[in-house]
Formats: sequence, structure tokens, C-alpha cells
Amino acid sequence: MSLFGILTLGAAVGSLAGWAVRDHRAQVMRRRRLLDDCTKLFDAHTLSHGGDGFPRIRGTRDGRNLDVQLLSDGMTIRRLPQLWMQITELDALPIGGNGFAVLVRPSGYEFFSLTDGFHHIIEVPGSFPDECIVRGESAGAEHVFGQLVAPLSATLADLRVKEIAVTRNGLRIIRQVDEGRAGDYLLLRQATFERSDIPGAVFLDMLQRLRLLRAAFDGRGPM
Repeated sequence: MSLFGILTLGAAVGSLAGWAVRDHRAQVMRRRRLLDDCTKLFDAHTLSHGGDGFPRIRGTRDGRNLDVQLLSDGMTIRRLPQLWMQITELDALPIGGNGFAVLVRPSGYEFFSLTDGFHHIIEVPGSFPDECIVRGESAGAEHVFGQLVAPLSATLADLRVKEIAVTRNGLRIIRQVDEGRAGDYLLLRQATFERSDIPGAVFLDMLQRLRLLRAAFDGRGPM
């Protein structure tokens, strides 16, 4: 290759690298604002950001202690990256080691799922989605789970819901809020999401689902 060709190639590579750096910085800045609309709905909160720019809210609303995180998942083969919203209501539940988790459409790569740490297999009710697993911390989890099937089924009717968990530490729902842009993923293997923000209405909907689940738990009768 001639000297001119080498210089031209070097300039092209440098330009591409510069574009990639600028694009990454822009992505991080967009990610930092994703939960801005949701933060307005808290009575009090603290906001933090990970190295990838995704925000996390810890705060209270109506006396409820909440932890809201965004999880970027690009590990599953032959599927576009997914952006999950995880809401945990931190409130000790009197169930001891009888917690359980319901995971929909498992791929085996769900790094965020609690089912991986639970080893007691619970039979899946007919009202649940076809591709679904339910696992408990112990055999006693079957009793807790059995009393919550109705509200769980209602929430799982939303195809965007990925996981629901009930443990001694509280309640959790994980729901899809965006899917990665195909071009960026296929060409650059980057998880680029279109959303510039997540509407507060999404947060309120998930919060209401947690409220209904908690109401059913409180009214389930003796253990």
C-alpha cells in the first residue's frame, strides 16, 4: 500500500474512532435522563448513575420504600438487547425462607433473575404464560405462591412483564421498557435504545401492580 493509502486509511480509522467515542458519550448522557419523569413522582429520593449511565432511584412514595433500576440485557443470543425496569418495594414480609419468583420466557441468561438462586420447582398454573418457570426458596413457598395466583396471573397478562418475586425482603416486578436498535446491534454489537425518557405512567402502573399484589398478600389468611 502506498504512503497516501496508508495515511488515508489512518484518517478514516481515526474518524471512525472519534465518531464512536462521541456517540458513546451521547448515549451515556441520554441514559442519565431516562428516569427524570419518574423522579417527580417520589416524595423523597436519591438518584445515582452507574458507569454505563443508567440511573437508579432510591426513595419513598406514600410511605413505601422503593428501589428503581434500569437493567440493560444484551446477553441472549438471537435477540435484540432489552432494557428492563426493575421496581422493588422494600418491606419485610413474614414468610421466612418461603419466597418465590416467577420468570417468563427464560433463556438461561437472565443475570438479574432470582429464580437462579431458588431451587424448589413449583408447578406452573394454567393461567400463567406458556413459557414460564416458578421456583421457591423451599417447599413452604408453594403455600405462599398458591394464595397469590390470581394477582400474579393478572400481572403476567402484560406480555412486557419478565419477572415477579415475593421474598422476605419485599416485592419485585421487572418489565420491558425498550428494545435495542437493530442496526447498531447487528453492525456494532452495541445496545442502543431509542427512548429518551421513560414516562412516569409506566412507573405508576408497575407500582399499582405491586400494590395489588401486596393487598392480596395481606389478605391471604394464615400461613
